[in-house]
Amino acid sequence: MQLTERIFCYLWRGRGNNCNSYLYAGEKVILIDPGHLQTEFRENCLEILLRELARDGFTLKEIDLILCTHGHPDHCEAAAGIQEKTSIKVAMHKDDEAHMEQMARLLEQMMGMSPALPRVDLFLQEGELELGATGKDKIQVIHTPGHSPGSVSFYFPADRALVTGDAVFNGSIGRTDFPGGSLKTLGESISKLSAIKDVEWLLPGHMGPVKGQAAIERNYMLINRMFFY
Repeated sequence: MQLTERIFCYLWRGRGNNCNSYLYAGEKVILIDPGHLQTEFRENCLEILLRELARDGFTLKEIDLILCTHGHPDHCEAAAGIQEKTSIKVAMHKDDEAHMEQMARLLEQMMGMSPALPRVDLFLQEGELELGATGKDKIQVIHTPGHSPGSVSFYFPADRALVTGDAVFNGSIGRTDFPGGSLKTLGESISKLSAIKDVEWLLPGHMGPVKGQAAIERNYMLINRMFFY
């Protein structure tokens, strides 16, 4: 589903746990959070995503980079499957590299699933990420810990779009009871995100997008009343 001139949205609609994925088709083509390989119901998430990408005219050959908002398997496991087929590099925050391994062990203990772990080729840090040769195509990387130590969000100023991972959802927030989680820290991260005013699309890792500045501001107000007051 195309949202803006350059941003495409792939909402997860299956029964099992998996994340939404997003694609940025600028000077470079960036896939954000490719999700699980399979859910607990054996739904083939990566195959479903690749079919949806193909409907919009994209294959793995067009993708230049994978960005992961954090290292939980439902956001990054499929990156390992993609690495087996391609030379696409994977990037996430350094604080989530060890956390990714910890969460994989926890998932195996809890559910008997052994998620694949992608190789992290590039480490993200807060600041501006330039894409391509012109220097005009940029993403703002925002460190938003609380759900995990190295969670990041991505702001696309030209498209007025904010990808929030599991920091903030439509009417809710990411859980903070996993190792490395902190409700206080997540509240601080959400305050940082809410200070970005020129946003038309709030694009979360789960649930549907929030469209329009007024609706996005109401969403932040609701979340603050529910979780932080």
